[in-house]
Amino acid sequence: MRRPPGLPVLLPLLLLLCCAPSALAAGRAQEAWGPLGSFIGRYHAQVLSGGGSGVRGGELTMFVQEEFPGSEEPAGILKLRTKTNNDVVYLKELMRRGRARTAIVKGGSFLGPRIGKFVGKMRRPGRIVANVSTHSLGTVELLFTRYSRKPTP
Repeated sequence: MRRPPGLPVLLPLLLLLCCAPSALAAGRAQEAWGPLGSFIGRYHAQVLSGGGSGVRGGELTMFVQEEFPGSEEPAGILKLRTKTNNDVVYLKELMRRGRARTAIVKGGSFLGPRIGKFVGKMRRPGRIVANVSTHSLGTVELLFTRYSRKPTP
């Protein structure tokens, strides 16, 4: 007569099932724009074309955001200096295809409405040329150069 599987057999399976969602979430975070070391950090934004509102410069901060326990996603905060004020937008849903880097631009917060898009190309690790388009800014062309591998000062 065969015995049903006991606790020693089921325990490793239960642990594997409990850990799988967080492992999968961490894998997505690392694959969004490449390995974490290749894009996490702070970037200076040099303006190549200022768009309709006259963007003069800015800074991009890239990091891994925990949306809820066990769910990590890469994200970014882009602060742009214009002639009259500072605009802050949020990058979500980061994607890559070869050297191409894209993201959705949100306004107000990471949960805010979609207000534009980020379309760029990674020239080499730490350097991205991108167009950032929103209704208020127009289309701005920027060269992002990483100056810190840490997202905090």
